[in-house]
This record gives sequence, structure tokens and C-alpha cells, in this order.
Amino acid sequence: MSETGQTPVLGAVLAGGESRRMGVPKEGVRLPDGRPMIGPVLSAMREAFGGVVVVGRCTGFDCGAFPWVTGLQDRHPGSGPLAGIEALLASGLARGYVVAACDQPLLSAGLLARLASGTSNSARFFRAEGNGEGLDPLPGYFPSEWLEPVQRAITEGRRGFRDLVKSLDVAWVPLPETEVPKLASVNTPEDLARLASAREAGRD
Repeated sequence: MSETGQTPVLGAVLAGGESRRMGVPKEGVRLPDGRPMIGPVLSAMREAFGGVVVVGRCTGFDCGAFPWVTGLQDRHPGSGPLAGIEALLASGLARGYVVAACDQPLLSAGLLARLASGTSNSARFFRAEGNGEGLDPLPGYFPSEWLEPVQRAITEGRRGFRDLVKSLDVAWVPLPETEVPKLASVNTPEDLARLASAREAGRD
């Protein structure tokens, strides 16, 4: 806890998207090792930050079965990931949040913890070392100070995640090229098949 009694940083997972490309809710899709898609993300978040917030409906998996998970609903269902970020920042649960998607099962606690290192009011995202462009905005650290610009973007119909990140001041966290694959999202059955192939190749 901080001096104000507010948790400095919480881990958060965005869930409940439409999953059009996967065809079913991604949270509960079984990975090659049998775990639900969201399982490794929750575990990494818990190891890094203790408590975890799951934002969205999470219809594919019963996140309520874990006492260390706090459920939070979008204020604007169907408005994409920015709506989840808005609900999170408006909750007052913490000063800032390290946020990932439910379909990023390769994330590790150590990787996520890097985003929490820095000033509480500065947003942070990964960027590949030697590359001037930032990577996808998830995972990322979102300070509570971003609530107003996120709400303004939603009100104005600007729902592009990348565009918002580019329009505000952020700090880039260098990530070795060898670790970039850990940020991968599993969006389609083909992505899942590639993950299974990579797992099998690793056993050889």
C-alpha cells in the first residue's frame, strides 16, 4: 500500500472480447498443455503483483473461482479495449495498472514486472531494442492520470488503441529481440496450432 492507502500497482487482464477470429471466447480456449488461455496470464500477473483484476465479461472461463481475482465490467460494452482501460482507471483500485490481454499466454511475471518499474504517473510500453517503433500497446503500464484522455477518446469515437498511445507522452521500455515473441497474442485457430507446433519442437 502507498501512504494514501491505495495499492501502487495492480495487474489487470482484458477479457470478454467478441473473439470473431477464434470463433469462441478466447479466455477458455485450451492451450497445448491443457490450461485455459487466460490461465497463464492470470498466474503471471498474480506472481508479479499479487492481486489481479479481470476486466470484461469473461464468459469463456470462471475467473470468480479465484479469491485473488477482482472482476470489473466495461462501462461501454462492445467499445473495444479502450472501454476496459477506462473502467480500470476509473475504479480507483490502484495508482496504476500493468495490463495484458487474455490471449497472451507466453507472458512471464518477470516481463510484466519491468513495466511496473518507474514513476507512477508515466505510461510505459515495450519497444524492441534497436527498433525505433513501439510494439503492441499490450502489455503496458497505464497510470490513473490517463483516465481523462481515455474517456475523451471514447466520447469522440476514437477507439484506436495505437493512436491513443501515439498521441500521449509515454516511456519506452527496451525489450531484447529474443523476448519479443513472448508478447504474442493467440487470435486464431492457426495461431493456436503454431503454438502447439512450437511446443512440440521444443521437446525435440
